[in-house]
Amino acid sequence: MLLAIGSLLDINRPIHTTGAEKFHTLARAALCEISVLEDTTVDTITALYYELWFLLMFSEQKKSTSQAWAIMGLTTKLAQSVDRDGVKSKVIPEEVERRRSLFWELLCLDARFALSLGRPPSLSVKHMDCSRPTYIPDPHCDDFESSHHYQSWKHSFYVDCLYPIVDALSQPGVEYSTILELDKLVRNYPIPVPLQTHNAQSRTLLLQQVSFTMTYESALLQLHRTYFMRALSGPEEAFNKRHRYAPSVVAVWLGAVRIIAAMESLYHREPELSARVVGFWSNVFAAVVSIALLVSRAPFTCLSPAGLQELERARLLSKAVSHQCNQSADIIPLIDTIIAKANNIFRRWYYGQEVPTLVLRHEDKHDPLIDELIKLGSSSSFVPAPSPPPTDDSFKDAHPLLTQCIGEAHDRAKIMFPMRKPCQCSIANIAVCPPSHSWAPPPPMDFSRPVLPYLYAEIANPLGFDAAPPIPTNFSDYSGMTSINFELGALQPSNMERGWLSWF
Repeated sequence: MLLAIGSLLDINRPIHTTGAEKFHTLARAALCEISVLEDTTVDTITALYYELWFLLMFSEQKKSTSQAWAIMGLTTKLAQSVDRDGVKSKVIPEEVERRRSLFWELLCLDARFALSLGRPPSLSVKHMDCSRPTYIPDPHCDDFESSHHYQSWKHSFYVDCLYPIVDALSQPGVEYSTILELDKLVRNYPIPVPLQTHNAQSRTLLLQQVSFTMTYESALLQLHRTYFMRALSGPEEAFNKRHRYAPSVVAVWLGAVRIIAAMESLYHREPELSARVVGFWSNVFAAVVSIALLVSRAPFTCLSPAGLQELERARLLSKAVSHQCNQSADIIPLIDTIIAKANNIFRRWYYGQEVPTLVLRHEDKHDPLIDELIKLGSSSSFVPAPSPPPTDDSFKDAHPLLTQCIGEAHDRAKIMFPMRKPCQCSIANIAVCPPSHSWAPPPPMDFSRPVLPYLYAEIANPLGFDAAPPIPTNFSDYSGMTSINFELGALQPSNMERGWLSWF
């Protein structure tokens, strides 16, 4: 398995001729030569662990996720049958550390994988007695760039944040206040200084930072995705900043933006290496889908113009990597189609033309029976608890960073004026149009610590609007695949939440 991963990540070899799948097949054949059920060893579990990483992060097989889920169940059960702490058998201290480190890596991987698929984990921190490993700086490496910072943070994050999220989402009827509390828990969690440093000097530190971003943002995205889908999946309830689940919409939007920016940073520094990590690009794809969904369903929000900018960032990034990534034959054209459709819908909405989807309304009219109807019609195993009608400030219990995000999105939207137009209903009668419809005025911002990534000129105005854009009579339809449907009801939690909106 190490040869499979190593050959794939060897940038001195052409990406299409690494032979990684051959090594992977040989490794699986070697595991079949022994009875892993009767003669379970630490080496066997280590091999299975690396196979899990290969399937989740590097494999291009269509069934790799389902295979990984089955192997994860087997591996976690086998890991509990060996002496994890070395207490029952006389082993050297180095071997004890190796066993502890392996088991804690399985704990983290199992929780992340279960959260991604919306399934219960196989391991629980509440039911294990394995001590944490000792985190020693890497030899022949500057302490600031050593991997022990990330490893220590990852294991602590699992205990304090990741597992509580998995545990909460596994309970039916969890209150939305609990979701907001967990969100604040994650956002307030301390982060080592090396993982926050800009312009990492070494490849090792850069990869740690990108892995940290994926782990951190994925936890928040999975926490909010059910409420994100509920807010955007039906015309029964108005959507504006007073919507009870508006904090989740902003949280998913922000997480998707940061994932795209992290991959852009990695690609600019390590283009050959980044193109080989398929799992990261799958996260980018899910991020594009979530942003495009918001732009298409709620083009009137301040997040939509900024979302178009981030979609352009993703489009340029996917275009740059298209000649290097093996998976580009499927993912890259799909990303282009999704972005083209989102741009087309926004253009048509802006010019008052017929939109090929049902745009959410933004006037408030709450019906308490909606909660029960959504609950009864949900096919997901996770059913949120009914919530009260919208309040004047749905962000009062949310983390201030989400409010900061709205403020920065407002500031970005100014670049694309006059594309940002006022609320439609304010034209007829300003008195009946509450301020929530236009998402204004923006909240106060701390520009010393921006939450959104750097905006450069190439993506600032992706639709090319000028000071006085002519109103075209028609737009040419998007070309390419036509399987992406943003119609309300086409992307419901049952067929999207555990599929296209899935991060790892």
